[in-house]
Amino acid sequence: MILLLIGAAFSSDYAAEAKERMKLSFDLDAVQAELAAPPAPASAARKGRAQAEVYIPLPPPLPLEPNSEVERVLVLRDRAVVTRARTVELAAGTQRVRFEGLPASIDTTTLAADLRVGRGRVVGVELVSGTGDVEETERIEGIRKRAEALSAELGGLRDRIESILVQRAYLDRSLLGASEATRTAPTLDVVKGTLTFLGEAERDLASRLREHEEKAGKIGEELAPLLVKLRDPSATGLTVRVDVEMPAAGKVDVALRYGVLGASWSPTYSARLDPDAAGVTFETQALVQQYTGELWKDARIELSTARPLVGGAAPELTPWLLDEYGVDASSIGSTGGASSGAGARVYPVDGKRTLAGDGSQARFPLASVTGNVALALDTVPRITPEVFRSGQFVWTSESPLLPGPVASFVGGDYVGSATIGAIAPGEAIGLGFGVEDRVKAERTLVSRKIEHLLGSRTKTTVRFRTTVRNFGKAAAVVNLRDQVPVSQVDRITVSAVESSLASNVDPTAPAGVLGWSLSVPAGGSQQVEICFSVTAPRELQGRVDQMLL
Repeated sequence: MILLLIGAAFSSDYAAEAKERMKLSFDLDAVQAELAAPPAPASAARKGRAQAEVYIPLPPPLPLEPNSEVERVLVLRDRAVVTRARTVELAAGTQRVRFEGLPASIDTTTLAADLRVGRGRVVGVELVSGTGDVEETERIEGIRKRAEALSAELGGLRDRIESILVQRAYLDRSLLGASEATRTAPTLDVVKGTLTFLGEAERDLASRLREHEEKAGKIGEELAPLLVKLRDPSATGLTVRVDVEMPAAGKVDVALRYGVLGASWSPTYSARLDPDAAGVTFETQALVQQYTGELWKDARIELSTARPLVGGAAPELTPWLLDEYGVDASSIGSTGGASSGAGARVYPVDGKRTLAGDGSQARFPLASVTGNVALALDTVPRITPEVFRSGQFVWTSESPLLPGPVASFVGGDYVGSATIGAIAPGEAIGLGFGVEDRVKAERTLVSRKIEHLLGSRTKTTVRFRTTVRNFGKAAAVVNLRDQVPVSQVDRITVSAVESSLASNVDPTAPAGVLGWSLSVPAGGSQQVEICFSVTAPRELQGRVDQMLL
């Protein structure tokens, strides 16, 4: 009977169930076969990525594992220059210092190293290919041995889980061992004893099963990254080897510098108006983003407006060409230089900063300038009835401003955004500060008159009135802009332009645009009327009405 029960228990595929219960992210049988096979021949030398290539680096298969500390990061507009350091004890003679866990997008033409502390000199800097490198081979062999040990441990756990499943199945069927015809009715004490035994056995098996499953999960989490490293030795980053010639044994600080793609920064600004003091605080920030896979932890970060410089010599200047379309892009940037004619500048970021290499963004403050602002009120009621606050703020810092977005605030309230161009020191910045709710403007059609002329032509005369009302407690000067149409064809003419108030003379204003500066008393209003006539063929009257109204 026992043999029958065991046979019934083994009729199910408990090996498959044990495999499923372990919840591994890989096929254990395939991994064991892979580890049992001879190691694959060394891959070709890993090549660093050359500069001057548009490249968006993919994230590494695993997090980078650097064995050095980031000291300084100089972020350019489209890449970064990173300086890392290691302190090591070296013996006399030519020794090798390895910088591991570096990003895959390193520009190998920028590799450079020097000694900060200690006697000796750098005699070579090389991106390690892994081919024939003793330390790299030893590292991979150590990973393989650890992976083999973990794989064997997982195999043993799978066998134990399968054994527990078989025992559980046997217990579940134990009460059904005898047939109905031969089964003797058990006493109550026998039933109680059997149930107690089965319950305790089930609890013990379930506890052991959970223990083995949890252990298998932890071992699987440890083994999975080792498998990735075996298949791709650069999965946790590239390695650069620095050869140092030491006259005597001692401690040295070795610094490695390299350029890396996948980093950038852009300027962003905010202007905060104090409505009571008519003062503005203009703040500049840098929006830094990097997706190199490299963690810049507690690094000193600097921002540069320059394009990347390659090599150890000063860049050459090429002709600075201008044409009707702007600057000839081929005349700048190929051999270094600034991203604008103002010249390259470096902006240090206060303190040490941390920025992840997964595409995260960080906003770093750069400078803040506070000063008075000459506020004005502007309205264009033909488009919108609102009256807007604007101001001219003089940028007094010694550093110029790059083009970028400006967020405007009044007190603590955000009122809108705009974009500024390049600003030189001492130049005024035009800023907008949203709507002035205490002043309103309204433009209405006062009259329209249509006259039929000879030659199947019509003359339409319209009059518009704009009323500006001041609901505030102080008088206000409002700059009003309106316009009359401008004909682009001979068949349509605009004439008899009149205004109830003389408009300002502005030679820079677009054709047909008129402007007035209205002094509006507190609680009062001001009005401006304009009148003009449009003459056109009669068949165009409908279109003229649409354009005028």
